[in-house]
Amino acid sequence: MKRDRAILAILLALCLVLPLGACASKKTAAARAYDSYVEPAEVAYDMEAPAAVADEAYYGNAKAAGKVSTTTAQENGDSGNLTGAVAGRKIIKNGDLSVQTREFDEFITNLNQAILATGGYVEASSVNGNSYNKSRMRSADITARIPAENLDAFCDQVSDLGNVTYRNLYTRDVTLTYVDLESHVKALRTEQQTLMTLLEKAETVEDIITIQSRLSEVLYEIESYESTLRTFDDQIAYSSVHLNVKEVQRETAVEKETASQEIARRFKENWEDVKEGAQRFGINFVSDLPVILVWVVFLGIIVLVVVRIIKGGAKRKARRERRKALKLQKKYQKEQAALKAKEEKKE
Repeated sequence: MKRDRAILAILLALCLVLPLGACASKKTAAARAYDSYVEPAEVAYDMEAPAAVADEAYYGNAKAAGKVSTTTAQENGDSGNLTGAVAGRKIIKNGDLSVQTREFDEFITNLNQAILATGGYVEASSVNGNSYNKSRMRSADITARIPAENLDAFCDQVSDLGNVTYRNLYTRDVTLTYVDLESHVKALRTEQQTLMTLLEKAETVEDIITIQSRLSEVLYEIESYESTLRTFDDQIAYSSVHLNVKEVQRETAVEKETASQEIARRFKENWEDVKEGAQRFGINFVSDLPVILVWVVFLGIIVLVVVRIIKGGAKRKARRERRKALKLQKKYQKEQAALKAKEEKKE
C-alpha cells in the first residue's frame, strides 16, 4: 500500500514538472525570436549616419554646380528671390517687415486683401492706439502665413502699399533632419510589422505583455516623429511673415539723398513741424477754453476780494487819522481857550 502511494506521488510530480518545462522552452523560443529582431531594429536607427553623409555629398555637389543659393537674408532693402533650394530639399522661408503708412485704415484693408490674394491667412494680429487720438499714432503687429512660392511676390506688394523701412527674408534648410525623421519612421514601421507577427505567434502571457509594451512604445514614437514631420511640412509650405506697421505723418526716406534733397526734406519737415505746432496750439486752446474761462473767473473773484480788502483798510486808516486830527484840534482849542481866560483875568 505504501509502495503504491509512493508511485502515485512520483507520477503527480512528473505531471506538474513536464508542463512547466514545456512552457519554459516555448517562452525561450519567443524571447529569442523577439531579441533576434530587436537588435537589428535598433541598429537600423544608426543608418542615419551614412544617409547623412550621402545627403551632405549631394548638397555639396549641387552647391558646386551653382544650383543652390547661398544667400539667406538681406536687411534694409530688397532681399531678392530666395529660391535657395534644389528640387527635393526641405527649405523653410520666413520674413520680417517694418512698414510706415500715412493711411493706416486703408493700408490694413489692402494688406488683408493682399494676404488673401496670395493664398495666405492672418495667424495673429494686434493694433495699438485709436484714430480719435491723433497725438498718439497707431501701430499694428501682424503675423501672416503665406505660401512659400508667393513670399517674394507678397513682400513686393507690401512695398507698393506702404513705405518699407526694413525687410529681412531668411531661410532654414531642414533636409537632413527631415530625412533622418523619415528613416526613423520607416524603421519603426518595420519593427511594428514584426511585432505584430510575433504577437500573433506568442503563446504565453509574459511574451504577450512584453511584445505589447514594446509595440506601444513604437506606436508612440511613430506618432511623435510623424507629428514633427507634419510641422515641418506646414512650415515648408507656408512662410511666416511678421509685419510691424506704424502710422506716421511723414514717411522716412529709405533711399540715399543728395545734399539738396536732404536740405529740401529737412526744410519741409521743419515747416510742417511749425504748422503742426500752431495747429496743435489752436486746438488745445479752443478745447481748453472752458477750463481757461473758469480759472479767469476764479482769479477775477480773488482779485476783487483782495482789492476790496485793500480799499477797506485804506478807508479805515483814513477814518482813524481824521478822528485823531479832530481830537488834536479840540485839545488845541481848549488850550487856546484856557490861555485866553487867563489873560482876561490878568487884565
